[in-house]
Amino acid sequence: MNVRTGLAGPRLCGAGLALLTIGLFVRAAPLSASPARDEVTLALKEKVIKNLSSSGLILAFHVAVTNPAAASRELVRYRYRVRIDQREYINTAVTLDMPLSVPPGGETLIALPVKITYDLLRQAIGPIAGQALCDIVGDMYFLNERKKEQKASFAFSGEFPVFRDPEVDLVPLEVVDLTVGGADIIFRPRFKNFNGYDLIVEDIDFELYFSGRLVLAGAIPGDKSLPGTGEKIFVLPFLVDFFDTGEDVRSGFAKEEFPCRFTGRIEIASVWGQLVIHFDTNQALRLEKK
Repeated sequence: MNVRTGLAGPRLCGAGLALLTIGLFVRAAPLSASPARDEVTLALKEKVIKNLSSSGLILAFHVAVTNPAAASRELVRYRYRVRIDQREYINTAVTLDMPLSVPPGGETLIALPVKITYDLLRQAIGPIAGQALCDIVGDMYFLNERKKEQKASFAFSGEFPVFRDPEVDLVPLEVVDLTVGGADIIFRPRFKNFNGYDLIVEDIDFELYFSGRLVLAGAIPGDKSLPGTGEKIFVLPFLVDFFDTGEDVRSGFAKEEFPCRFTGRIEIASVWGQLVIHFDTNQALRLEKK
C-alpha cells in the first residue's frame, strides 16, 4: 500500500525545490518486547538514491516508525527542513488530508524522499562539486487513541552524487585509402567523463551519418569503461561504398571536412542502478588523408 501526501504551502529558499512525500511501505513483524513508554519513535533504516541522471536524483530516507503502544497511532502532520551543504534548501510544514495509520506493537517503514534538481540546487546554494551532503530535520505528529497529539523528532543526513553525462566529440577522420568507388577509413569518437569516478560502461549503440546519409550502425566492441575525470577514444575502421551512400557522401571526401552526425545510447552499471544516457553529436568532421 502506498500513501502520498501533497505539500501544503511550502516555503522555498532561493530557487530551490525539494518534494517530500510520505509513503507507507510495509509493516514488519511485531517486536518481541514493548518499551515502557508508549511514544512513537523514529529510526533511520537506510538511504537510497533513485532516478539518478544529469538533471538530478531522489534521495530517499527509509525510516522505521516504532509504535510500542497497544493501540494504533495516526500520523496527522509533519514539518521538516532540508539543508544542502549547510545551506537551507526548503523549510515547510504539511498537514495530511488523510491521516496515516501506524499499527501497534511493531515497526512500520516510511519513506521520506527528497527530490533534488541540480539546476535549482545551484540557484539556491551556488556551485556544487562532485557530491553534496543533505540534512533533513523535523518532527512528525501522531494522535493517540485519546486524540492527544504526540511529537516524534527526526534528524537524518546522507551524501548524494552530482552526476554529469559523458560528452562525445569526434577527432579527425583518418582516410587510409580513397578511390572512385569508396573509402577505407578509421572513425574515432572520443568520450569524456567529467565525474571523479570510473563509469562502468556495458554497451554503446550508435548510428553514424556522413552528409546526412547513414554509413554505419551497431555497437562499439571491447572495453568501453571510462576513467574518472578522463577520456577514451574508440577506433572504428570500416569501408564506405559510394555507390550505396550516394553522391553527397562521395563529394564530401573531396573536401577538407563534411557534416557528420554521431548518435546513440550509453548503458552504465552503477551502485545507484542502471543508467541509460543518450547522445547526439553534430559537427563538421575534418579529414586526415594519407
